[in-house]
Amino acid sequence: MNGVRDMAFSKGKRIEDETSKRIIDLAVNIGCREGVDALTVTRLCRELSCDRRVIYNRFRDIDEINLIVADRCNEELMDKAGTVMDPHTSFDENVIAFMKAAFTYIYEKNAFFQYYAALYKITDKGVRNKMLQGLTDLIEAGKSKGDVHAETDSCRAALNIWTVMTGISSMLASNVNYKYQEGLDTMLYGVEAVLLYMRR
Repeated sequence: MNGVRDMAFSKGKRIEDETSKRIIDLAVNIGCREGVDALTVTRLCRELSCDRRVIYNRFRDIDEINLIVADRCNEELMDKAGTVMDPHTSFDENVIAFMKAAFTYIYEKNAFFQYYAALYKITDKGVRNKMLQGLTDLIEAGKSKGDVHAETDSCRAALNIWTVMTGISSMLASNVNYKYQEGLDTMLYGVEAVLLYMRR
């Protein structure tokens, strides 16, 4: 998804202008800083000093804005995680580095993760699929190099790793007594178990 350009407007051609960009930039700021519950059309209108028609002339509803924001945030997460990949290290080390970077990013964006998790319940497009695709591609590359058993179901293995990370991240985001290092260690334990299974 490429910001506002790729979202279809159900009632006709969307107005795409500088105001559209300002709306999304503000929505990203609110969603990542305060979480999904804080992002409403009323809040956007108040901070932009505009009426609701300005929003609805450009976006179908708040769910559509949510999805665009989710995609923007998810791209940032994937970019952060992707920077730690090293073609000269082992498959296991790359997977662990990738997941540690993603987990750490989510921890640092605590409200963003709550937002991310809530949006996953709305749709399986964007947020979920990009992470899974990145993991699936990584596992497929491991299979081609002989680091992963040839009969491994890459999609299911990726889903297992993703589920471990999002589950622990959700606990971390919702429980102030659940510490980062404890969550990271638990997440990596689960990831390493999947890696061991893929080498069977």
